[in-house]
Amino acid sequence: MSFFPDMGCSAFVAKGDHVRAIGWLHPDHVYTTGEVSAEFLTRLKAFVAQSSASAEALWFGACAGYHTCEFCGKAHGVGNFGVPSGERLFVAPEMIVHYIEKHGYKPPAEFVTAVLRSPLPETEEYQLITEPFWHLHRGMVQRMIQATKEAEQKRGRDS
Repeated sequence: MSFFPDMGCSAFVAKGDHVRAIGWLHPDHVYTTGEVSAEFLTRLKAFVAQSSASAEALWFGACAGYHTCEFCGKAHGVGNFGVPSGERLFVAPEMIVHYIEKHGYKPPAEFVTAVLRSPLPETEEYQLITEPFWHLHRGMVQRMIQATKEAEQKRGRDS
């Protein structure tokens, strides 16, 4: 998995001023450790269980393959999810639960608060409050697809 610093504006599936990356850990980088509440962990697991619905609502697109934990090699993950909080969208990999439970990771307080307050991805309320993010991400994906097509066409002309 790629490393993105907590609270940075770029993650594997989204980027922009509205994005805050959470939990994109790598052994070469230090991270905050500590305890989290049982209430938070339970709610976070619900987000992870609904990561497909979140990815669809946010236009994250499909990710190829799965990721193996680079700390212990004993866990695997494939999904990513978003937690909306006003004009901000926290973006995390589903491996975040493993990082918390097995490696002592403690996410930023802003993320914890957002997880506890946000509706879950399979709700109508989540769909409504994430719609602005869906439009942003859809536009980004479409621009990337167009750029790829143009690059392929250019390579075809240059050959």
